Amino acid sequence: MNLGQDLRYALRQLRNNPAFTTVTVLTLALGIGANTAIFTVVNAVLLSHLPVKHPEQLVFLTNPDEQGMQIGFADGDRDLLTYPEFQELARNNEGFSGLLAASSQTPDFLVETDMSGTASEAARAKVSLVSGSYFSVLGVDPILGRAFTAEVDKVRDANPVAVISYRFWQDRFAGDPNVLGRRLRIHNTSFDIIGVASPRFHGETVGVSPDVWIPLSMQSEIYPGRDFLSQEAKPFHKTEWLHVMGRLKPGTSLAQAKAIINAEFQQLLLSQTAGMSADDQHRFLNQHLAVVEGSRGASSVRADFGKPLRILMAVVGMILLIACANVANLLLARSTARRREIAVRVAMGAGARRLFREVLTQSILLASIGGAVGLLLAYWADAALLRMVSGGPIPLPLDVRPDAKVLAFTFGVSVLTGVLFGLVPALRASQVDLSSVLKGTSRTVAGTVTHGGRVPVGKTLVVAQVALSVVLLAVAGLFLRSFQKLVAVQLGYDRDHLLFFSINPVSYGYKRAEIPQLYNDMLARIVAIPGVRGASFSDNGLLGGRDSSSPVTIEGEQPKSGATHPHWDTVGPNFFSATGIPLLYGREIGPQDTATSQRVGVINTTFAREYFGDSNPIGRRARVHTTFDDQDFVIVGVVADSKHGSVREKPRPRFYVPFLNPIGEADSANILVRTSGDPSAVASAIREAVKQSAANLPPVEIETMKQRLADSLTSDIMITELAGAFGILAVVLVCIGLYGIMAYAVSGRTNEIGLRMALGAQRSNVLWLILGESLLLVLFGVAIGLPVVFGAGKWVASLLFGVKPADILTLVTATALMFVVGTFACYIPARRAMQVDPMEALRDE
Repeated sequence: MNLGQDLRYALRQLRNNPAFTTVTVLTLALGIGANTAIFTVVNAVLLSHLPVKHPEQLVFLTNPDEQGMQIGFADGDRDLLTYPEFQELARNNEGFSGLLAASSQTPDFLVETDMSGTASEAARAKVSLVSGSYFSVLGVDPILGRAFTAEVDKVRDANPVAVISYRFWQDRFAGDPNVLGRRLRIHNTSFDIIGVASPRFHGETVGVSPDVWIPLSMQSEIYPGRDFLSQEAKPFHKTEWLHVMGRLKPGTSLAQAKAIINAEFQQLLLSQTAGMSADDQHRFLNQHLAVVEGSRGASSVRADFGKPLRILMAVVGMILLIACANVANLLLARSTARRREIAVRVAMGAGARRLFREVLTQSILLASIGGAVGLLLAYWADAALLRMVSGGPIPLPLDVRPDAKVLAFTFGVSVLTGVLFGLVPALRASQVDLSSVLKGTSRTVAGTVTHGGRVPVGKTLVVAQVALSVVLLAVAGLFLRSFQKLVAVQLGYDRDHLLFFSINPVSYGYKRAEIPQLYNDMLARIVAIPGVRGASFSDNGLLGGRDSSSPVTIEGEQPKSGATHPHWDTVGPNFFSATGIPLLYGREIGPQDTATSQRVGVINTTFAREYFGDSNPIGRRARVHTTFDDQDFVIVGVVADSKHGSVREKPRPRFYVPFLNPIGEADSANILVRTSGDPSAVASAIREAVKQSAANLPPVEIETMKQRLADSLTSDIMITELAGAFGILAVVLVCIGLYGIMAYAVSGRTNEIGLRMALGAQRSNVLWLILGESLLLVLFGVAIGLPVVFGAGKWVASLLFGVKPADILTLVTATALMFVVGTFACYIPARRAMQVDPMEALRDE
């Protein structure tokens, strides 16, 4: 009953004060909405479980954050597994009720759909290869048709069937309920649609949403000319490309399952060690399965965005605290204005507990309304956040709809916020001095020191706001300075006139023997296009997220102990002149470096310095020790250092060998073209040249160097933009808070100011009196905030580039900005104080 009365009274109070209600609700909505928006993405990326049956029973035998394909050997915990290894473990899995395998990469292919017997125009779609046990182990049932069974794994190339995603069904078949039995065409193979997945299921990898699932046994039809299913002849030369998950048997713990499966894995490895030396056998058997919790699935974004999102969560938490301080000051001012009303109510018998509950109820009601509005703001903001995380106009397939966890978070934050900013005003209301208020002698002024020498709560809250804002401004400044240095870093090649596209001729029916001539013909056509300065190709490309490394020894010298393994790439003719990487001496790899000539290599300056010192490396022979073979090359040139893996990478030893005389195998390529003007201007001509050279290849997707650079800096762009936006929001809130507290202080000190002026104080003295008090609050806040900045700087240090956490320029700028904001916020109240009429003030007194 009392609660209902308190709610009705609080609603009347809010309705009767629309300006106060609007300002308070909007302030809280910004704070709560920002927290909800960031938490929703954090929930989707880091916290949410897969929408499957009993996700807590799922575990990964592989590394859930690893994507792509690895060829070779590395000891320790395995990132990925081969298909024969999965098959063997699936037959012997005592700790699991079932195992599944899925390709760790989900490439785009041109997929042609059968629309009522007529083929539609082909469009790109993401295709995932999975084992027959995939859907049953996950516990996912299609909404239409059926899923794969273990039967599809028994015979290769005998089950051309597909399960399609709900989105693909809606987009490509308009939700046709008769879609079962229709066909998809990928390359030269038609697949019968047997099922449609549920709308909530997007696969086992967060951030990747397959459109089509195909049985692993059909691998050769998806990757023509390649065999990823057979047992490799050389154990050290494996194609590891599968994520493997298992469902724990009831009563089996994670530790027990790990011990069981690793014992089985060791037996599998031991069966492959015949003919190995003792040293090789020791290295080969030093492989393990990590076996980690898998309820949250694999992720293509967790590694890149995990820490930035946690930092942003802390940032928006501070924004909410600043908002709470602002609202608390508003409520304190309101409770002071109502002190006579409250005193009368006390005199009429209202108890302190009732007054406390009444004010606290109003605070929680305000926070609840702010939370509801904030939830709407968060819904709109999440689309923009997803675009930031995606690094492009197409958002990542993350489910950011408010679920029970998000709603519970918003509700909890709203209630906690209401308590935080309402507690002090509620205590103040319940402790009113009845005698002094009714006699008219009470002087509760925000700008003075209260009895007992304590600083008023309002000023304490402003100091806290300033301290938090200094931290936010400094962190935003650090990220901005770091991003500026990242963008300005020298890549070592022409960033303004390069464009890229990838091709894989083998997957589209071309024989490996045809590839050299195909590439030569393609380059000749591209170079003939007006506006093209040069063209070449490489295996890994530039800033494409791929890199290779292997130990190297120099002929006639002992291996370097503890040396960093050089990184390397296979490149086409004239690669360095095409990219703009400076050739320092010697020659570059040219058209004459083919499979029938002596293998040559070009090294960078870091390689030359670490392996040859001041001596001339030209003509020296190096041996590359790969996991599948040892191969030599003769050094014919030295080029400048350049960044291949990422913008952040430090100079490291690197060498290049001919694509047409590679180490290992090279067939798919990253084609790069250097232009004299805008790279996008020649894109259509390049597509036509590729089509003329290789008619079987699909239309290529062309990307400029600037686009690739932006893609590689997606997380840096996101955290810089958001930290800057939240820093600005913090400054605005502090500005409002300072203005409010000083305006209230001036209104409460009218008589004092009038008396000062009557006694001879100049208007300028009054101006500096108010500004001085304001800037003193800022000074205290900065003094508290700067030490916190050092701790926050160490937390974000791993995300910074070329900037130290204690960057002087950033700290000075943040401090100066806070004093500018403090002066600006308090100038209007100070001007108002200057205009006090001494006679009016004395007459009131």
